[in-house]
Amino acid sequence: MMRTPAAPSIAIPRRSAGFSSLARRLFRRGGVEGTSGWAGAALEAILLCYAWLAFAVWMTPSDPFGLAASFPWVWLMPALVAMRYGSGAGVFSALLILAAWFAFPSYGLSHADPLAAFPNAYFLGGLALVLVCGQFSDVWNARNRRLRAVNAYLDERLNTLTKNHFLLRLSHERLEQDLLTRPLTLRETLQRLRDNSLKAGAEGLPAVQDFLQLLAQSCQLEIAAVHALDAAGRPLPAPAAAIGAPDALALDDPLLRFAIERQALSHVQSEGLTPEGRGASRYLICAPLAPSRGAAIGLLVVERLPFFALNDDLLKLLTVLIGYYADGVEAGAAVRGVHALVPSCPPALALDLVRLSRIRAEVDIASALVALVFEKSDPGRDMYELVRRTRRGVDIAWELERSDRRIIITLLPLAGEAAVEGYLRRIEIALHAQHGVDFLSGHVVPHIAMLGDDAPEHELALLVERCGA
Repeated sequence: MMRTPAAPSIAIPRRSAGFSSLARRLFRRGGVEGTSGWAGAALEAILLCYAWLAFAVWMTPSDPFGLAASFPWVWLMPALVAMRYGSGAGVFSALLILAAWFAFPSYGLSHADPLAAFPNAYFLGGLALVLVCGQFSDVWNARNRRLRAVNAYLDERLNTLTKNHFLLRLSHERLEQDLLTRPLTLRETLQRLRDNSLKAGAEGLPAVQDFLQLLAQSCQLEIAAVHALDAAGRPLPAPAAAIGAPDALALDDPLLRFAIERQALSHVQSEGLTPEGRGASRYLICAPLAPSRGAAIGLLVVERLPFFALNDDLLKLLTVLIGYYADGVEAGAAVRGVHALVPSCPPALALDLVRLSRIRAEVDIASALVALVFEKSDPGRDMYELVRRTRRGVDIAWELERSDRRIIITLLPLAGEAAVEGYLRRIEIALHAQHGVDFLSGHVVPHIAMLGDDAPEHELALLVERCGA
């Protein structure tokens, strides 16, 4: 008798009902981010509003607030501040105007009794104008921030895809000639290097000596060294890895300073380097080890190369290999928490899980984990293979096999509940067209976890546990 599958389970993200969480959400929507941003906005609001009031006093000393004018021009500046920084800064500007109303009588610029002559409609209308402008600013700033977060994530994926494509082409063009002694392609060697960096500790530059040996073999480096950076971004004198016999690091070398200023690979023929700098530098290449996004984590200095080795192809390969290693180090720092709870999770899935959880926390764009559990039978194997073939290129999948079941866990980037339902519906239609079954009759159990306020490693661990893996 065939067993009936368990009911699908959906993890609903927990919502914090506390006042602090609500305040964070409200203030996060505005155009000002961070304590320094709010301080700058407050200072700008004070200067602009009081400069505008001073101009009004100079223009119409008898009526600086424009109570008798056809338009309350004093409220124009708070409205502009609200448009620039959001509702919070706009309300602060309105309070500055209110404070000026009560302060001006002391200087003989307004009514002797400001409370008795207080214009309720004037201030109420001005505040309404400021709030409307601030709400407009809040909405569009929130949309702009969401688009920036999505574009930044897609840019990271595109950079990774571009590097992998380049390495794949290069690996096919430059297969190792001595396959008996070195049976690995360049791409496989890089993958092993990245795996080693993920397994290494969190401090320093993991597997950096292996990385430098790979550079020496692929780019014909003869004398070179990799130096870690201190908190200020300056290279440390002692090398973290070296090949050949490099001299002590010359911190005042013109090419080294030029590379640090540009934060990009530089060589003796780089544009922008002076002829005097070319002649005075003892290095041929200096390159910061920088990931796709973020600050550099180290510095490569090359002292000696074969005469004809310094060409465009070598520089391109060196740039890609450095970026690949730096991205691997960054990924290791990001996914170490995920691997602590789910050690078998693929690095690519763990890294994107951390990135998408950060986007969910910052701009409230949802992503989801979807798990499909198949029976370990012939029909179950066929349905499992069908789902594998129909996976979208943007999704990241993790395939698990246990003694009694097969599991596919798929990360759907930037996908809300409607997108998840569409994904499951598409798979169910494919199953019905190919095998004439749906989830229930085919004994396929879906589990869904929307990335929420919980840590991503906890979300993934709970999903794996619900799948019985």
